[in-house]
Amino acid sequence: MLRAHRMAVFGLATLLASCTGADLAVAPDQLSLAAAAGPLRLTGSGHHSRTVAGETELTTFSFTAVTHADGSVTGRYQYDFKASGFAVHGPVTCLTTNGGQAWVGGVVDKVITDDPVFAASLLGVDMWWRSKDLGEGAGSADSTTGLGFKFPTTTITAASWCQDQPASLIMRAVENGNIQLGGN
Repeated sequence: MLRAHRMAVFGLATLLASCTGADLAVAPDQLSLAAAAGPLRLTGSGHHSRTVAGETELTTFSFTAVTHADGSVTGRYQYDFKASGFAVHGPVTCLTTNGGQAWVGGVVDKVITDDPVFAASLLGVDMWWRSKDLGEGAGSADSTTGLGFKFPTTTITAASWCQDQPASLIMRAVENGNIQLGGN
């Protein structure tokens, strides 16, 4: 079903591009045509490594996000930054896709840390990430980013992240896990 879904979206994009004679940039709101066939679902779990100040640290994650026929989005996420000593959890508030990529946003509603000041600085803050589903089997290493956060000096919000679909944040290979993007 996922391949059929991707082929239908690709075929529609190819047809539209050939009719206009221009490059086609699919806007997130245009992807609702594909979602009309059923809910769009993103799930993932695993871990990735990142290097901070010369130290390699393990980040584990799990998430689920569903875009419903009425346009609403539900889901939850959890990221655990092992070496940094904190984890964040919360609801997913937006999900957009383009090809095998997904832009996801949410809000931090729980912080697990020994530092109450740090925890207070993250509670209620918008956050976001991007993930790629590269298929199943050998040679199809999915990837995901760390998290971005809406601090006072940051102009990005969860909603603008999903709407604008930026290519920022470093993609990291998913180790011992999987990301799946598709319809039900």
